Amino acid sequence: MQAKKEKLVQRRASTRRSRAGCSTCKRRRVKCDESHPHCIRCLKANLHCSYSDTSSSTKCPEKKSKPILPKLDGVAQLLSLQPTGILPNETEIENRYLRYFHQETTSGFQSAWDWTLWNRLVLQGCHREAFVRYAVVAIGALHKSLRASSSTGQELPADMADPMAKLHREFAYLTYGKALKKMQVAIDTNSGPRLALIACLLVVCFESHTGNRYKAMLHASYGLQILQHWTSQNRLQYDNKPSVVSPSPLDVEDEIVEAFRNLDIQIITVSDRRTLETHEGLMGQDSSIIGSMPHGFSSLDQARSYWNLIMRRTCHFIATTWRRTDSSSLAREFSTKVPGGVVVTVGDTIHTTSVKVGERVRVGQRRYSVEISRWLEAFEPTLLRIRRNDNITLREYVIATMLQIQALSAKIHLAGVVFTQEILYDAYLPEFKEIIRLSQDVARVRHSIPNHDFWAGSFLLDLGLIVPLFLVLLRCRDSVLRRHAIDILNTWHVECWWDPLLIVAIGRFIIEVEEEGMVDRFIPESSRAILTAKCHRPPQRVSLIQCVQRTGGPDGGLKWTEKFIEW
Repeated sequence: MQAKKEKLVQRRASTRRSRAGCSTCKRRRVKCDESHPHCIRCLKANLHCSYSDTSSSTKCPEKKSKPILPKLDGVAQLLSLQPTGILPNETEIENRYLRYFHQETTSGFQSAWDWTLWNRLVLQGCHREAFVRYAVVAIGALHKSLRASSSTGQELPADMADPMAKLHREFAYLTYGKALKKMQVAIDTNSGPRLALIACLLVVCFESHTGNRYKAMLHASYGLQILQHWTSQNRLQYDNKPSVVSPSPLDVEDEIVEAFRNLDIQIITVSDRRTLETHEGLMGQDSSIIGSMPHGFSSLDQARSYWNLIMRRTCHFIATTWRRTDSSSLAREFSTKVPGGVVVTVGDTIHTTSVKVGERVRVGQRRYSVEISRWLEAFEPTLLRIRRNDNITLREYVIATMLQIQALSAKIHLAGVVFTQEILYDAYLPEFKEIIRLSQDVARVRHSIPNHDFWAGSFLLDLGLIVPLFLVLLRCRDSVLRRHAIDILNTWHVECWWDPLLIVAIGRFIIEVEEEGMVDRFIPESSRAILTAKCHRPPQRVSLIQCVQRTGGPDGGLKWTEKFIEW
């Protein structure tokens, strides 16, 4: 497919009426945000969006963008700038960072997912709550710092580092401190859960940008507990509504509920220490909704809503198998100690490996496999229709392709729950090939977007390409497909807590260990390695990795290999 390019439309400073909106919004007599090639309002309403040929000639001449920071000696002078009057007590520099957040940090989100959470709900909150404004300003400054220091995620040598990046970062932490103080006051004086949930999301995003993924996950867990408690109290009044939406949207918007449900999935994929009872309770929440899933989806949004429910249930089921399949016995304590490091073992993530499998696990695996198969069958007509339609939007094409990738990945993850031999994954070579082919297509589309940014992906709470490509690196033993996965990840962006460069480093380590025992381009079962543990001390970009092979040890049994990796 010919990738469609988007370009940012600079916001107007004047208040005179704009005539550059799309034809659909003009006909409907509603305000158009003038995003190209399709405005957000039309995308959300699933309407055909087009711009007349004369619209571009009516635009004001493009102005040169102002530098985000003036040439000052330090952060202290930034704080002395006079208020702008745009928001209460807001300074000019804060307003610039806030605009940067809106125009740069969240730009391009509409090309993949509907990000009304960030570019509508959060920005509106800046006008009502001081802590939201301070947090948004801090995130904008931090993003500017990361982009100035490195646009690719790679650390630059000291002599190449941008001195302005340090100034941006110092201002970000200073403003973040203000946000934290205001958060506590706002939460203490408000009886509802809404402000606490928004505060959790903002903290999660800031800490994710600084590389403190485990601290961010802790705050995400707090938010999930708050949401779960509130939902359980309100569910009786709204038990006839799908749980994919808020039981009381006037109190807590749907976007907030969906954001935390997505974070719930992210936690399971990275590191989850919640109890077996917690996972079993969450696993059964949406069973009645899945039971009424149609044989064909009426829209892409309907397909995505059902997939999010199935993926969440599947992840919680996999989490219940960690203790029942004795996967933790494959890991051992690291021979090298990393002071302050966080250890994540094979029994804490979605990339689990079974040692023994009981009937209860097999029954559950078959049940959730059926749900994924039903969804894939229902989604097939929608996917074909989108691929054959030349008039679809970039957002529709990317979402449809990503959903197919994630469904294929989940299918393999779930099958692996009952595998006690790595060679059984070879049966899924066709699915691995399809994941790589579709991922290459999405990567081409994503790279066609102007100002493609490595760091802005920290805001993407949905799973993207990284988890499926990590699965290819860990479970697919085809050397060509593995190296294709590495090529895609090397040019991809951060997804919430998933750093593609870290995954590349882990993948290369596993490949190195396995290919030592390769025979005629085939890796025998005895040489196949299982990722068993990671030890990382954020925000350092160095990690200690451990893997195990089932044979080859001193007594002929398990053989562990450890290595420090950098990314």
